[in-house]
Amino acid sequence: TRSGETRMAQGRRLRERVAGQTAMSDVVHSPSVNRERGTLARIAGVSPLDSTSRRAYRIALGELVVGDILDGLGQRWDVLHDLSLGGDSTLEQLVMGPSGIFAVRTANHGDAEVVVDGDIVLAGGEPHDDIEVCVRQAVAAAQALTTAAGETVLVQPLLVVVAPRRLTVRREPSGVLISESSGLERMLTRAPSQLGGEQVARISDLADLETTWPEASEVTLDTQRLNRQFTLVRAEVRSALAIRTAWVVGALLVACSGLWMMIARFVTQMVAV
Repeated sequence: TRSGETRMAQGRRLRERVAGQTAMSDVVHSPSVNRERGTLARIAGVSPLDSTSRRAYRIALGELVVGDILDGLGQRWDVLHDLSLGGDSTLEQLVMGPSGIFAVRTANHGDAEVVVDGDIVLAGGEPHDDIEVCVRQAVAAAQALTTAAGETVLVQPLLVVVAPRRLTVRREPSGVLISESSGLERMLTRAPSQLGGEQVARISDLADLETTWPEASEVTLDTQRLNRQFTLVRAEVRSALAIRTAWVVGALLVACSGLWMMIARFVTQMVAV
């Protein structure tokens, strides 16, 4: 019946969620982004991001990179993005395929050197809780899927470091896989097979249900609009960066020109003596 079809559609809206959805929403709805920048700020290349929205922006960019990689794994794999785990915790990516079930957390620390030393992640020398959060989210995802399936479902925590300057693993973290974004596809597709096609399909079917996840009914459906809004913010951020860069380059050129004129004047005086 039509009412039954409606309930089914409402129960399976999770697949409409996109990579980085929560982080993108945080960016486009942040006060700093929605505050009108004055003419002087635009001329100076002031970014529309403040410290809070800048962090969400960096997270969103990382999740978009990883999401594109995961969405290209092929037909034997299934990926769900931005799943609620209750409270303010969101699982960025749930990946299901022949190699197993993976709870993916993205670590985007920019062009920093990242060191993994057991359960500690250092980015540019600063500690981060990426391992701890990755494990906690994998446990929560496993509990949700196990309850839905009526049997134990194992979920492997996987931390993906996005385009670091260099990634060094001094000591492997307990029970957590580590991968650079550039090697993620290879890690997943070349890992030993753990699940058959029917097992993957069954878990995927359960994961796709809103009732499997806490607070999953709060789903942002207009992802196309969200993507457009985030794209506009991204363009503004890039434009502001280009303007600031131009100012710096211009200042350096002026400084170099002044220095060259001083040197030329000095040489002329020395020759004249």
